[in-house]
Amino acid sequence: MAAAATDRSQLMFLGSSCHHQACHLNDFLPFKCPACSETFCQPHFLPSQHDCAAPLPPSMIDRVAPQCPLCNSTVPTVPNDPNLAVERHILSGTCTGIPGGEQRLKDEMRRKKERGEVCWRKGCSKHLVVPMRCEQCSHLFCPTHRHASSHTCTPSASPSSSRGGTPQPSKPAGKSALSRLLSTTPSSSNPSSQPSSSTSKPPPASPVQPVQASTSPLDAKAAAATAALKRAGQDVKVPFVKSKTEKRANAEMNSQLQALKNRHDKGLLSKQEEVRG
Repeated sequence: MAAAATDRSQLMFLGSSCHHQACHLNDFLPFKCPACSETFCQPHFLPSQHDCAAPLPPSMIDRVAPQCPLCNSTVPTVPNDPNLAVERHILSGTCTGIPGGEQRLKDEMRRKKERGEVCWRKGCSKHLVVPMRCEQCSHLFCPTHRHASSHTCTPSASPSSSRGGTPQPSKPAGKSALSRLLSTTPSSSNPSSQPSSSTSKPPPASPVQPVQASTSPLDAKAAAATAALKRAGQDVKVPFVKSKTEKRANAEMNSQLQALKNRHDKGLLSKQEEVRG
């Protein structure tokens, strides 16, 4: 029993006893009366609940929010003369009871929204203590309207898309890419793929292709004759260049003559063959 009393006495310093005559509750989170500054528990801390005889401070008695006589709106004021607050409100030009005051009030609210002082949502005039930015429209909102579904979110265009289209490469980059393309293009490619210019020089005459070593002597002679006629501007068809049929007939004629000659040397020719020969 003595140990329990000792433990209770050790914990008494954590709180404070209620000064109400019928309570004396040890409250760990006591409230202080604004008039007599004594500590009480939550049910007894108001002056009317513990029969407080001390006078209330002037800040609690004169704490009245004045109304504008023109627009009937409540004028925010600090602990000050309420007449000064109403006068400041009327002279600011944002009073809706004077001509043009409503438009000036909207413009002022718009500037505050753009500066991030007031919630961006239309119709909300909460001052932002902890502003929250929407990821889609990038505007600042109060905690109540921070979600996209609660402020009719309209995604803002990115800077790259607002300029219009995809970014085009610069001219030096385009020229360097074109020069690399032309350098890798073989010389036998189509000349129409190269860029034309009004001041470009006429293409030089194509050189005569060398005759390959694997061709026959007759083909080499025909190619040389064709090249010579091209340079002279004459027709390419060479009359003395024989076709395959003429070559075959020539070879058969030579073979027959050689056979007749061999038979003549051996004395085997008949009279008809001698007349033919």
